[in-house]
Amino acid sequence: MLPVYILAVICPCYIILLLSLLYGWKNLKFNPASVSSSETGFSIIIPFRNEQFHLPGLFDSLKHLKYPSNKFEILLINDSSEDDSEKMVQEFSNMHPELSIELLQNQRESISAKKDAINVGIDKSRFEYIVTTDADCKVPENWLQGFDNYIESQDSHLIAAPVILDAIHPEDPLFRKFDLIDFMSLQATTVGTFGWGKPFICNAANLCFKKKAFQEVGGYRQSSNYAGGDDVFLLQQFKEHERKIDFIRCTNMIVTTAAQKDFRSFLQQRLRWAAKSAGYKDNFARFAALTVFLMNAAIIIGLVFCLFDASYFQWLTIAFLIKFNLDFMLIYKAAVFFNRKASMRSYAWSSIAYPLFSSGIALTSLFAGFKWKGRDYRK
Repeated sequence: MLPVYILAVICPCYIILLLSLLYGWKNLKFNPASVSSSETGFSIIIPFRNEQFHLPGLFDSLKHLKYPSNKFEILLINDSSEDDSEKMVQEFSNMHPELSIELLQNQRESISAKKDAINVGIDKSRFEYIVTTDADCKVPENWLQGFDNYIESQDSHLIAAPVILDAIHPEDPLFRKFDLIDFMSLQATTVGTFGWGKPFICNAANLCFKKKAFQEVGGYRQSSNYAGGDDVFLLQQFKEHERKIDFIRCTNMIVTTAAQKDFRSFLQQRLRWAAKSAGYKDNFARFAALTVFLMNAAIIIGLVFCLFDASYFQWLTIAFLIKFNLDFMLIYKAAVFFNRKASMRSYAWSSIAYPLFSSGIALTSLFAGFKWKGRDYRK
């Protein structure tokens, strides 16, 4: 009966975790768009490497930003691109002289090329607040207005905002449909933790922070040994130093990002994300990561035991249904918020595949490295 005892311990922890996230989602108030005073100056920092296929979409969104052009600058940092990305940035700059656009070259100082690139941008920045996004993203036209409004009203030091994958189509491969469900679960968790007052994850594709505060908390120095984590580790440091941290829950602030091009890229991305969890210092973050892993692992182990003793099946079914329904309640809220309700058609089979996928990624990340932007990162 060992699997039953394991489930009896893990299930209550998982229930507590999910109910906490559902409470946090409800507790974090919706921030409707409002007209800002356009007082804040922003330096938009965008690292890029071999992004020639995504840059046109990014550029199109940047040129439609509704914010005084003298109040923001766009710093694009080239990280040794081997395609036409740098040329495209130069062309974009020449075509829009009304915008302050500067092309910079990355200066490698650590294992994390992206953090190095952001540091290069921060060193060259002219304005008080830094805004980061990725080269494969599209930003909303009221993006900077939203951040300005929150800064003026809340005096925030770090502000996270929502990110979602591009909408899927019926003919898209299964991994992309799974990817969107999983991505929405991460966004729902982000909102839930902010609403509960225990934030530990955010997404650098839509992040704003005060430059002076960034420097005072030590920037990326404490996480320089991780290739990723320019978002979660920075949030962690702001939290440790008791800086004011907020999340803008507003549909007009949603940044969209491109899905991974193939299944291999999707796996490498998730391995990279999983590798960051080893650096979590926040106790709630550790509890959440461990609880999710153990819940998924327990379901897989339970299935194995069912092959030898069918009596375990009823207990496994109860545990799975608890997880299935709690996860659905949280992810559906995100699907409504992001206007991705159609994607919930993939929820049933995704929830069946997720325990094996999640457990496999978590275990693999303990021993294997990953590939990112054409570079190999080893454990």
